[in-house]
Amino acid sequence: MADHSKVGKEYPAMTWEVERGKIAEMAKAIGDTNPIYLNRDAAIEEGYKDTPAPPTFLTVPMMWNSSMPAVLGDLAINFMMVLHGEEEYEYYQEIYPGDIITGAAKVAAIEEKTSKSGRKMDMVTVEILYKNQRGENVAKARSLLVERK
Repeated sequence: MADHSKVGKEYPAMTWEVERGKIAEMAKAIGDTNPIYLNRDAAIEEGYKDTPAPPTFLTVPMMWNSSMPAVLGDLAINFMMVLHGEEEYEYYQEIYPGDIITGAAKVAAIEEKTSKSGRKMDMVTVEILYKNQRGENVAKARSLLVERK
């Protein structure tokens, strides 16, 4: 059962540099053949200043260094009972190769609900605000996780 006292808790930020090769790897992994993710010239031709990161790119770094699993562990969530409810991204600007991105996770909400069958579950919302090397907000991610009890 999720530790409801953790609502509002912010976790240490993680920082990484966006690499062109990782953008291409992500595009290939999700089957996106749009040349703007694979070819700098194609991206510039389409009006970008460089190869932009695909929309779900920000999910990967949080898993690379175990930030999200650490948050879930701190919440005392039983990993065997977790379902991924939804993922939402709000972008403020493009993310490009060479950007230094910092993301800090925060437990935004934990709400207990009861299913139609009477089973209880915790709905855990984690938000991550991402900033670039200039301190500008580039995106916010919201993850809804469902822990069945």
